Amino acid sequence: MTKKTDNYQTWVKIITGLYVLVILEKEPAHGNKLASEIKRRTEGTISPNSNALYPLLRIMEELGYINGSWENPDTKGKRIYKITDEGVAYIPILREKFEKRLEQAEQRLEILRKDLL
Repeated sequence: MTKKTDNYQTWVKIITGLYVLVILEKEPAHGNKLASEIKRRTEGTISPNSNALYPLLRIMEELGYINGSWENPDTKGKRIYKITDEGVAYIPILREKFEKRLEQAEQRLEILRKDLL
């Protein structure tokens, strides 16, 4: 991957991960509900697809930020995710990362705005 692609994917993971934790802080949810809630809250600006969301959920689960359990262990239909204490503690860290990235993006946009408009 190129550096630009890596940066974009990191940016998306930070935003999506922060949304996942903030949503799960309020109540447990399955992947489709998380995706639809992120889309609703961002007014369609971010619309996570399953190819990106579920690998991120697995990583977050491996890191101990969330726990997932099958709604029905026999059929494995929906995996319900809950935030852990580690996930709650990670929210301010992700918010700080997000704020830094947002400031960088705003600085770049301001340069373009001054130059072109």
